[in-house]
Amino acid sequence: MKNYIKNSLRLLCVFSILFSCSMDPELPDVDLAEINTINNLRQFQDGAYQTMVDYRYMGRNQIVAGEVRADNVFANGQTQRFVSWSKMDINPTNGDTEGLFSRINATSANPNLIINANLDNLQGTFDEADKKHILGEAYITRAMAHFDLLRNFGQQYLSNGKGLGVAYVTKFNDREVDVRNVPRATVEENKIQLYSDLQDGIKFLKEGASSKYSADKVRITLDAAYALQSRIAVYFKDYNMVLNISNELEAIINKYPVTPAEDVVDYWKMSSPGSASIFELHLDNGVSHKDNSINNIYRGQSYADIQAFDNILQDVGFEPNDIRASTDMIHTVNIYEAPGKWRNMGKYPSMLSDIGSDNIKVFRVEEVILNYAEALLEGDNNPVKSKDYLNMIPSHRNASLYSDATVDNILAERRKEFIFEGFRFYDLVRFGKEIRDIQPSTSNNHGVVPAGDNRIAMPYPQQELDSNRATEQNPGY
Repeated sequence: MKNYIKNSLRLLCVFSILFSCSMDPELPDVDLAEINTINNLRQFQDGAYQTMVDYRYMGRNQIVAGEVRADNVFANGQTQRFVSWSKMDINPTNGDTEGLFSRINATSANPNLIINANLDNLQGTFDEADKKHILGEAYITRAMAHFDLLRNFGQQYLSNGKGLGVAYVTKFNDREVDVRNVPRATVEENKIQLYSDLQDGIKFLKEGASSKYSADKVRITLDAAYALQSRIAVYFKDYNMVLNISNELEAIINKYPVTPAEDVVDYWKMSSPGSASIFELHLDNGVSHKDNSINNIYRGQSYADIQAFDNILQDVGFEPNDIRASTDMIHTVNIYEAPGKWRNMGKYPSMLSDIGSDNIKVFRVEEVILNYAEALLEGDNNPVKSKDYLNMIPSHRNASLYSDATVDNILAERRKEFIFEGFRFYDLVRFGKEIRDIQPSTSNNHGVVPAGDNRIAMPYPQQELDSNRATEQNPGY
């Protein structure tokens, strides 16, 4: 693992050195992009994982974007980080927004090189299944990055938007495209490309089923691809897309056991993927984010800007014995401060010299279960089967079971299960729920944000507007 990270970081330096917010990165030397061996191919894709786990993307900012704009946490202003996100008053020059935008775009660079490379000419002896698997990983990585770009910057749930999505980049350093004039595609066009990449990725991952990478939880696998498909489909309420892979999702649910209540705290402390994990992004002390980590922004000595609301346990609706509300998971005592500030203590729990070294859990089986329960209810009109899957989670959390499956119950369970993981904002938005003002006294509060409000979409960064004349700003900025 550590060797592949070191090799990937060397490649990442090549592809990130001149990458800006513009849609098409430039290589210092196009010859450096040549892929001619299986090891080279592996390193290119592993470089994409390192871009993805960067604190500006999945290592921190993507998680914070899904929490601080909703009703679980706020930015307390301790170091002024994410204050504008917390207020939902984001300027196009905001550094965290620019970082998120550019790092998501950068994640597609290496996958695009792989997808467009002539892999028929790889030198040396290698397993064809490994080649196919890595190619599948590239397609799924590209889909994942563009989905995150779309749900942060697209207009799919705005009341007065034009239906604009994002520019879906499928080539690296395309000499035939004027990068100063790349318009945003529509949301519907983005969905077509997303679904195409999912289909291609799944195809190649199936062809690479015998690869040594097919069970590697710190790389994308076929199971992770299906998990992503379920995430994207429920976001757009394309429930038939979930139901079409019901056999595959049920197989995943049977394969990856839900973490039992007595193991939840330890599951989050594990340095390697636990049994419920489908895909994690790997971090260790050699490449940890330290001060910029998700751990440090939640409770660290340096930052600790992201704080839970005072009535978090009551508002979420946790029962007293629910392991997710235990003092190991949510507590008012921080080792760095006096009691009184409610903190995420259990998720991404590394502290002191190890802070920033926790893996980022991208897909857990619990998400697949709740995605499937939602599709069974909303797409298949099967509340009985939906309830069975919904109750798989509270039955493993020392919590009461639900008497029936409803959208509100599914959303309530999603909030409990995924609190502090970056799901809440997108769940509220996709169901047309207003974002409540649950603690008006908070200094950096966003107030009530109505469904369809302009602020649901982040502003396009000014750097992108300056470098790409065809890019349109989102309304209200």
